[in-house]
Amino acid sequence: MPSQLLVAYDAECPFCCSVADWARGNDKSGLLVFFPIQNNELLRMAPELGGLRLQETIYGIDASTREVVSGGRLWLMLMRRLSGWRWIGYMLSIPGLSVISQSIFNRQNTKHCKGKAEWR
Repeated sequence: MPSQLLVAYDAECPFCCSVADWARGNDKSGLLVFFPIQNNELLRMAPELGGLRLQETIYGIDASTREVVSGGRLWLMLMRRLSGWRWIGYMLSIPGLSVISQSIFNRQNTKHCKGKAEWR
């Protein structure tokens, strides 16, 4: 069973909120813990995020290893923790497919997070 994943997202970014809402709605096992970057407690809970440009992407921290991931790698880690989506997360981790899936997520992230554009 995977460990919990702390997800730090920009609560003012429509794309980040869409990803967080989707993941939260599919988290049947309670493995995801969401923290808006605007929350003053975030850096106390996850000091590993100190010094990172938190407004530019969604970050995750594995609770057992304290590994920090973002962008497309985080997308795969999210899916592997969601029952019903777990198999897709592992499938998209296959070399070749992982590059494609991460590129798509990173492209959407770059397009929407930095300018806080409306997500559709």
